[in-house]
Amino acid sequence: MLLTLDIGNTNIKSALFTDQSIKEFFVHSDEGKVFEYLNKISFTDAAICSVNPRVEKLITDNIASIGIKVFRTNIQNKFNFKISYQTPETLGLDRICSAAGAMEIADKKALLKKNQYLITIDFGTATTINIVSPYREFIGGLIAPGIITMIKSLNEKTAQLPFPDLNSYKGVVGNSTHSSIISGVMTSTLGMINETINHLTETSNKNIPIIFATGGNAKHVLPHLKFEVIFDEALVLKGLKEIYYLNKS
Repeated sequence: MLLTLDIGNTNIKSALFTDQSIKEFFVHSDEGKVFEYLNKISFTDAAICSVNPRVEKLITDNIASIGIKVFRTNIQNKFNFKISYQTPETLGLDRICSAAGAMEIADKKALLKKNQYLITIDFGTATTINIVSPYREFIGGLIAPGIITMIKSLNEKTAQLPFPDLNSYKGVVGNSTHSSIISGVMTSTLGMINETINHLTETSNKNIPIIFATGGNAKHVLPHLKFEVIFDEALVLKGLKEIYYLNKS
């Protein structure tokens, strides 16, 4: 049984795989919750993707203490696409894993067409858009503050701006301070996504990219997108699992 862990800036996600099929998925609020979970489960292998070195070390040491070697994703690994990125040493491993997970699903279901881009959107602390070209090259993408990060910044850095309800978005123009904040945050996020999709569509003979999404804030944004999106809460962990097996030997 393979345990996979995605250690992010806010939460830690875990998934157990048996025979490459996902058995269970959880979101943990901190490393303490992860340690409690580890004491309850049985697994033979472990793989980690992390953007938080401090928490990664704590969890890796904990797993190593029970005699299980941890596979730690790095840019030198074998992937199911080529990395064509100017600064690969700074590339977030969660971005690679989400793309690897989407590519595995697309390949398994024969979803990709000729000249079609594949993109993944992760709605977390940051909103990241990750792009794989029709030639199976990870070429980069976009990184912007997540919707909650933007709202918190406005709330904390100003004297009078409130923290609005994330579900209150009604359209581009807000008619109150609350609705204007949520309109600004949501419209900027939707605009970034729409512009990216339109750009890739124009550069690929009018083929709309295949779009995957993950992350806790996706539920607030996806209903307002006009494109078809495949949502998978365990997308990063499915990619981590695929990378683990590609490099197991």
